[in-house]
Amino acid sequence: MSTRTTEPRPHGGLFHQRKPSLTTICPPPDKRPEKRRNSSQYTIIRTNSYKPAWFTKISNMPVIKLVGWTYIIICFCLSTIHLITSFSLLDPNAVRGPKIDWDKILLEKHQSWSTLEEISPEMRSSKMFSKSAANNDFIRPYWFTASIKPSKDALTLNTVLTLKDWDYLIQLAELYEGPISAALLLPSTENLNNEISIQQLTDIRNDYETTVALRRHVDIHLILQPGGLTEDGTTIATGSYQESRNLARLFSRTEFVALVPVATLWMTDIMDSIKKYHDILRSGDLLILPTFGFPNYEGVETDLWPIDKQSIIEWVEEGQLGLLDYNYELNNGPSSYGTWKDAKDPYLVPTYEFNYGPIFISTRLNHPWCEERFEDHLPSCIYTKYLAGAKLWVMPNDYAIRTGQEPSDTLESLQQKKNQNKIARKYRIEQCVFYARQFDQYGVFGTEKADHVKQECSIALSSLQKQKMISNILDLEN
Repeated sequence: MSTRTTEPRPHGGLFHQRKPSLTTICPPPDKRPEKRRNSSQYTIIRTNSYKPAWFTKISNMPVIKLVGWTYIIICFCLSTIHLITSFSLLDPNAVRGPKIDWDKILLEKHQSWSTLEEISPEMRSSKMFSKSAANNDFIRPYWFTASIKPSKDALTLNTVLTLKDWDYLIQLAELYEGPISAALLLPSTENLNNEISIQQLTDIRNDYETTVALRRHVDIHLILQPGGLTEDGTTIATGSYQESRNLARLFSRTEFVALVPVATLWMTDIMDSIKKYHDILRSGDLLILPTFGFPNYEGVETDLWPIDKQSIIEWVEEGQLGLLDYNYELNNGPSSYGTWKDAKDPYLVPTYEFNYGPIFISTRLNHPWCEERFEDHLPSCIYTKYLAGAKLWVMPNDYAIRTGQEPSDTLESLQQKKNQNKIARKYRIEQCVFYARQFDQYGVFGTEKADHVKQECSIALSSLQKQKMISNILDLEN
């Protein structure tokens, strides 16, 4: 029950109170919630929660309420569906439509600001390899990309091959079952639209797509060599092995890489073995994988080989196998078979020599590249790393098997070998002086990092003096 009060009249000082009525004591049903417009209680309520009369009327209309609730329900349903779909797309096992490469999408968004995105792959390669002799227009990185993406700390095998080595690549992929970055040298006719060149590329594609091991694990980087193939299908030359080794390493997708010949018969599980040697590799050193081969004589059987260290030692003692360092006799190379057979932990190469070119493992970055002035000179790939301060650690329980019948390089003519040896002699001294000067400028020539430079420079300069003395004697005799 509400009452109405009025201001006191100035002349009487008395309050006037309205008499109760039926309307005030028992209001009609449709009027009960309302308070009288002039009551103090009504004034307080209206003041604290005031809404326009038109808004109240519209919001109380049934149609508006229906529309509003319908809109809210539809928005909730759509948001729920979108959220569920987003979570399902993040799960590779839940994808039912075409596969979405989220890494590629995120990378494009992250790098969309860079003007390099507007440069073609050919132009980019020409900038990266501006001093290379090869024509970068004929390099196709990731011509085929493996379907399995390797983890960042996995080990990628880097290798170079031609068409005649294709079966070796399949064998290596089936053996390793891990990431492989392969540079394929493909001589072609001057006219790339020639029927022979097209047929070669078609055959390679068919083999790759139908071979599970290749499709799952191998990235192939195509290097076309126009003019290396005649119109009748005769191969003239290949070459460019040094550049191809660099490309295979450059386009690897993991932190660690191993430079492995494609014609490798067997190897231990080196991917698992190097996990305990990550610190050695990340410190800038190399791991050497000993390679065993069969004696190089006609009729030797190369179809069977031992698969554990103790059996390897027995075969070597029997003369059926030997520690194979190319350019050296079996068991007499720098890898040192006598040290390896008793080793329990990695050991340093006892005596490094310039012609030493084994299988080695390193990080993909932070190491010098193979010198591209050579056609095919594997020792130069290790030489600069050795001069830069890398230590060479031989793995004690792992090894690879090769036939031992392969040549140390792919140079065919005697003149090619002479030219390369002449370049190698100058290169050896040049790099020695280069790194000695670099270390001196950076103030580290007196540290352990420069020990290899001091050792190698003394040998190289001594060899140079002997060559000059011999040359002078021959000149006097003539």
